[in-house]
Amino acid sequence: MLKTFRKNPAVAGVVGLCVTAATASADPISIRTSHSVDQSVARLTQAVQDAGYRVFTTVDFSKGSAQVGNSLRPTTLVMFGSPKIGADALLSSQTIGLSLPLRVLAYEDAAGATWLMFPDPRDAAVQHGIAAEHPAVTEMRAALDRLTTAATDG
Repeated sequence: MLKTFRKNPAVAGVVGLCVTAATASADPISIRTSHSVDQSVARLTQAVQDAGYRVFTTVDFSKGSAQVGNSLRPTTLVMFGSPKIGADALLSSQTIGLSLPLRVLAYEDAAGATWLMFPDPRDAAVQHGIAAEHPAVTEMRAALDRLTTAATDG
């Protein structure tokens, strides 16, 4: 096979492109909100609880940075989940546990806008050998969409 690549650089380029595309991770999903980071986190955690899921923790990176003398714009991570939306994926591949529980980052950018951001669980699923269309993965993505919509809308 190495001879093929040396004799035909076009084949090597196509193979390289396919490998890169298969292993490249998609960008996280970003949603702008008119609410502050604190308001967005409060709205998100309430939506999570209202959906019957559990908030495992929130991590206030700004507070942590202040403790070591640094100033960071508001930045908070919310980690949440439920066996309702994670167990089936774990049964398919235990290594997806590296990408669970679900998480959403709320942060204020340099221009003062507030964003909610989360990794697409379909990308994580594929990395762990689970089809992106697996019902558990589809439900994770739908839950993230519903919960972040609740946190950003009216």
